Amino acid sequence: GPAWANSLFEDNAEYAYGMRAATNIKLAEICSIIKENIDACEDGLKEILTKYVANISNKDVVRAMLPEMLDAIKASKNEGIKALLAKKADLLDKSIWAVGGDGWGYDIGYGGLDHVIASNDNINVLVLDTEIYSNTGGQASKSTPEGAIAKFAAAGKKTAKKDMASIAMAYGHVYVAAISMGANRNQAIKALK
Repeated sequence: GPAWANSLFEDNAEYAYGMRAATNIKLAEICSIIKENIDACEDGLKEILTKYVANISNKDVVRAMLPEMLDAIKASKNEGIKALLAKKADLLDKSIWAVGGDGWGYDIGYGGLDHVIASNDNINVLVLDTEIYSNTGGQASKSTPEGAIAKFAAAGKKTAKKDMASIAMAYGHVYVAAISMGANRNQAIKALK
């Protein structure tokens, strides 16, 4: 099931990046065990392991094949391949999420967030955009729309809202969705999925 960890909010993206790196290392170790031992495996297990390695980043395929794969490993006479049993919690790639507010994503953590987005690693980001600094009392922020009234912007904010979606999409490999549970619940669930 889901696990939760958090760091200082300005380091949110970097923390998620570290979790992605750790997951990648674990998957590489698993592939190394398979590569070192596959030739000595039974034919059926060879087939399963070959399919696993080819689909290692496809969670749906791996999730469906894991029970059969684990049973075949347990039944194998190859003791080397049985090292995978100690790593069964890591056989399925993890879904890594960085979740934070707009103060983090648009401002104090933006440098790290931009670095993570540019990396093209498999990290999901959810920025909860309230269009003000909610954490510190509702001051205008980089996510506040032009003309909006907030603390320290009583006459209306003079600059436009930072366009995070366009910045992220400019990399070309980033999927971006703007969602609102109240506006369209089905679209929000589909985008998160």
